[in-house]
Amino acid sequence: MVIVDTDIFILEFRFQRDHRYYINKQFLSTIKATGGGITIYSVMEFLGKMSFNVNPDRLIDWRSWLQDAYNLTIIWPKSQGIDADGFARSLLFNRPFERMCRTPITFVDCLILDLAEQVEEAQTLITWNAKHFMGKTSLAVKTPQEYLPWT
Repeated sequence: MVIVDTDIFILEFRFQRDHRYYINKQFLSTIKATGGGITIYSVMEFLGKMSFNVNPDRLIDWRSWLQDAYNLTIIWPKSQGIDADGFARSLLFNRPFERMCRTPITFVDCLILDLAEQVEEAQTLITWNAKHFMGKTSLAVKTPQEYLPWT
């Protein structure tokens, strides 16, 4: 499974004049055809940014214009066997902090990687910010341009 980072959708919806827009669009066409994954953290980061420019009714309907339109599987954290306190502490502090101590990385990127790495089928993270993730994950990290076979 290909995991799609937040910045791919930010470029798609907010920066249509960006020089990478055409390649980004081609990549998203591939995802529409084959499917992809996105962490709930990426979804929430994206929706938070979109909330400044989209009316609340459209924001509420995100599943149709994001999840369904792009054939995305939303990746949620699993809490099996852990009480709520332990789950929150592990998920929101311990694991991100351990990663930050090993390598410089933002909190949200820690959350995204931690969740993406738990998906057995996940092979590649696609992001325009590849340098933020290189050497910090077991996943292959590529830009849309690197991922597409004809570019």
